[in-house]
Amino acid sequence: MNTRVIIADDHAIIREGLKSLLEKKGVSVIDIAKNGREAIDLAIKHRPDIIMMDISMPDLNGVEATAVIKREVPNIKVIALSMHSSKKIIDKMFASGASGYILKETAFDELYDAIQEVSKGNFYLSPSIARMYIDSQGNMFTAGHDIPKSNKISKKEREVLQLVAEGEKTRNIAEKMSISVKTVEVHRRNIMKKLSIFNIAGLTKFAIKEGIVSLE
Repeated sequence: MNTRVIIADDHAIIREGLKSLLEKKGVSVIDIAKNGREAIDLAIKHRPDIIMMDISMPDLNGVEATAVIKREVPNIKVIALSMHSSKKIIDKMFASGASGYILKETAFDELYDAIQEVSKGNFYLSPSIARMYIDSQGNMFTAGHDIPKSNKISKKEREVLQLVAEGEKTRNIAEKMSISVKTVEVHRRNIMKKLSIFNIAGLTKFAIKEGIVSLE
């Protein structure tokens, strides 16, 4: 059966490169998304087999988008595609429901293999980062149970935090999230209170550290 894929990445060169590679392998790329919100909309509309999901995207990052997609359309498989090799970020992506994680530097070599594995119901990790999940006896292990500080805030608050850190004004945030300006202000106050960070610069630094936004 032909595998139907959506590519979500904010870089046009990456999107077109992946699309060309996959189509040569007989994989059907049915649509592309430039950010997490588009990825959610297209996932619900097309219900593909797999979404290739970049992590660092504007408006809504890949971690949050994956969580929403897996909640709305659980059967869709998500393969993360990122330049980040931080275990913290990888753990967050799998916690959101991803089935695979590929580094962009090796994507073209591993992409088709990852799709095949994930399609079978298996998980896939780039070999270069898989060693972080294997102990000295060669057994797989999972992340510790420490609760990240970012888990203190809700999903909606993380969306607001990302947009604030990206420099969006309150009115723009309200329009993008389809909520009122007053609600945005309430979310922002709650975020500051929960994180004990009371200025935009501090929130931005926190968002970068936690992988909610990227410097790239």
